[in-house]
Amino acid sequence: MAPPALRRFLPLCTALIAAAPLAVTTPASAQGTRSGAVNPRSVVFSIALEDQLLANLNFLPVAFVPASAPKPPTTTTTSSTTTTTPSTTLPATTTTLSAPARRTASRVTPVTLQRGHYVWRFSDLPPSLKASWHVGTLNVVLRGALMRFQAQHNLPVTGDMYPPTWLALVTAALRHQRSDETYNFVVVRRALPQRVWLYRNGKISFTTLANTGIAAAPTAPGTFTVYLRYVTTTMSGTLPDGKPYHDTGIPWTSYFNGGDALHGFIRSSYGWPQSLGCVEMPFVTAKILWPYTPLGTLVTVE
Repeated sequence: MAPPALRRFLPLCTALIAAAPLAVTTPASAQGTRSGAVNPRSVVFSIALEDQLLANLNFLPVAFVPASAPKPPTTTTTSSTTTTTPSTTLPATTTTLSAPARRTASRVTPVTLQRGHYVWRFSDLPPSLKASWHVGTLNVVLRGALMRFQAQHNLPVTGDMYPPTWLALVTAALRHQRSDETYNFVVVRRALPQRVWLYRNGKISFTTLANTGIAAAPTAPGTFTVYLRYVTTTMSGTLPDGKPYHDTGIPWTSYFNGGDALHGFIRSSYGWPQSLGCVEMPFVTAKILWPYTPLGTLVTVE
């Protein structure tokens, strides 16, 4: 079902911000000083640094571990003694970032691109989410994280990097303004009976029967970001047979892919294809889900 108005993305203030080299510069006078001494406007944008900052501020489902961070000990038990030895590995992604120069942990500012690796913050994340994120690349997970940051900092929520957002992100990193919200993720499964699962911090916290699109108007598979929300709205469009429809009072609506949305809808039954592409749920369960699908929430349709 089509939303009353599709989101319009704000144009980038400059094309250079999307094509900036993957590097960070800080004034020489700021290196080795307190993080607050760094001028946020001096930090050059890069996707790799965006990953690092959003991870450190808890907007990504991964955490960044600097190479200089102490490794946690592992305990080895023998028949007679228990010994503690330094750990040689950490559960991590396969990607390692390079740093412009070697510095001790105490001398690296929070907005300097560092050598290190990433670990998943939650153990039970769906494989589809893990497969969607790759450090240093534009991807839907990074986009969703940036949208959540923009929303929390009262910025236009575009999911695109533009100068005011970069300045706010760098400033938040310097001030260690970490998000305390849960990391939410929605999975819609089209296999019968069709259901919706809500993950909060890697754990399934809610599930409900749902309806997806019929063969003539299927719900497209993939991972998307919630970009438009209404407590109640009107949906209108054209049925597959060419007849118009105009449905008022549609509650608890979160658009995630064009005209496809999570929302409440009255049906005699749920769990099989009945919609025009949306993901329909009973009113009561749609109301429960809605607060956990803020702008930037990822929705995967399988």
